[in-house]
Amino acid sequence: MKVRYLMVLMFVSFSPTLLGANTIKISTGHWPPYLSEELPGGGFVSQIIRESFESEGVDVEFTFLPWSRALAMVKSGKYQASAIWSCTESRSRDFLFSYPLLPYQYVFYHRVDEAFDWETLVDLKGKKVGLTQDYSYGETLSGVIGSGLVDADVTTSDAANFKKLLLKRIDLFPMDPVVGEAMIRNQFPSQAYQLTFHPKPLRSSVYHLVFNADSAGLRQAFNDGLTKLRSNGRYQAIIEKAVAENSAPITAQILKDKLVNWDATAAPCSRPPAE
Repeated sequence: MKVRYLMVLMFVSFSPTLLGANTIKISTGHWPPYLSEELPGGGFVSQIIRESFESEGVDVEFTFLPWSRALAMVKSGKYQASAIWSCTESRSRDFLFSYPLLPYQYVFYHRVDEAFDWETLVDLKGKKVGLTQDYSYGETLSGVIGSGLVDADVTTSDAANFKKLLLKRIDLFPMDPVVGEAMIRNQFPSQAYQLTFHPKPLRSSVYHLVFNADSAGLRQAFNDGLTKLRSNGRYQAIIEKAVAENSAPITAQILKDKLVNWDATAAPCSRPPAE
């Protein structure tokens, strides 16, 4: 009987869904309109994350950091989770991934005065492509860069890459257009007419929360909460509000096409089986 009582006590002590006062610390980066300490509620993705956890009795504390530091803080155990990240082989070895949170795509931005079209990456031959440090653009682009087909120019921020594109120091810049259009509108309004993007996606995938190895219970709490938000219509309502608030027609259409009507049945990223 004592053993049984002890097991119940341990379950109550460590179950995140039973402790309303339990708090998860989440590191993240500046990624408006998804995530930003300057936006109400921290951005609409922050709101989805917060409400998913709160439905399971877990409070959320966001800390905004440089992206590489945000991920390192989770790996070291100082934070339990980080938002938002795509699944890569190396990350799947170090972190636990949540259910898919929302889809994304990367497209090539270019200058309006220089016509650009592409079907395969071979069409990029001779181009200088700007990349942002710590981002994952997919193995296909990495392969053509490694082969020397295109020249990569890596810098520390997306804003720096847009500046280089405007100054003709790079020819192309792959970027999530939801974030890209918001950044151009807010940081380069007088030069927005000089920039556009090709509609063909370079990469399409989904964003996740990542958790450290000790936070499997918190991951389960988030997955359960996110499932509830999807089933009760709250997730849809948050997304539709985000669409309405992004008044630029091109951004609103991307949000509507890629976020409101997406198929959320993709399997979560997981670690490869042990050999």
